Amino acid sequence: MDNLVGCALMPHPPLMIPEVGKAELDTVKTTVEAANQVAEMLKQSNPQTVVIITPHGPVFEDAVAVSIHPRLRGSMASFGAPDVALAFETDNLLIKHVIRSCQRLGINLMELTDDVAKNYRVSLNLDHGAFVPLYYLAKAGFKGQIVHLSMGMLAYEEMYTFGKAVQAAIGNLDKRVAVIASGDLSHRLTPDAPAGYNPHGAEFDKQVVEALKNADVKALLSMDKNLIEAAGECGLRPIFFLMGVMGGLDVEVTSASYEGPFGVGYAVVAYKIKGKK
Repeated sequence: MDNLVGCALMPHPPLMIPEVGKAELDTVKTTVEAANQVAEMLKQSNPQTVVIITPHGPVFEDAVAVSIHPRLRGSMASFGAPDVALAFETDNLLIKHVIRSCQRLGINLMELTDDVAKNYRVSLNLDHGAFVPLYYLAKAGFKGQIVHLSMGMLAYEEMYTFGKAVQAAIGNLDKRVAVIASGDLSHRLTPDAPAGYNPHGAEFDKQVVEALKNADVKALLSMDKNLIEAAGECGLRPIFFLMGVMGGLDVEVTSASYEGPFGVGYAVVAYKIKGKK
């Protein structure tokens, strides 16, 4: 599958943005360096479109969502840096193929047009889950189109199938595409963590990072449900989506990092697509 040029999991703490993080940027130095490496790697593969899935867009209980708008914008205004802004054109052709693939595979996909967004009172702006990884891609020189997806509270197997639908859609186009899953791991690593402390948070992160390094979706599916619940994560469904995008393909991990400052686990893992298995 030559036109899928790379995949990655990237975290999204706003303090990864220098204008937001300021003095705290050094606290996530490992993650920032890894994000720069991944962005540079993806840019070198010259993607025309980046597909990104976020856990912080409009999230529905029974559906995943895609933003239907000619141009998507976002900024760090909510985090004290209104001058840090991004705008990208939407790849509507790829979106049409994603919609068809989802219909074929039985995935409930909500098309977020202006009218639908107004009805549900949700924003079509780039949320911070999408903004932070895209900031690093833009910094590396990416100026192409995007497809903005939001996870749904679907079963993990369905999120994997959604990834397979996107893989099929990419395969139907003569276009170079990169896919990014945005997600943080446990939010409960330390007593001062945002979601409180749970001793199982670190074990959850360890198991997920190991599975990511091996692109092992079976290991993820066999994880203890109580462990997942205890972790307080936001990245597992995007990760299952990413595994679906790479399903049946021969992949090589080209970059991997992990750290847990502020009680939240940040993993960066990049994959090179070598072809079909």
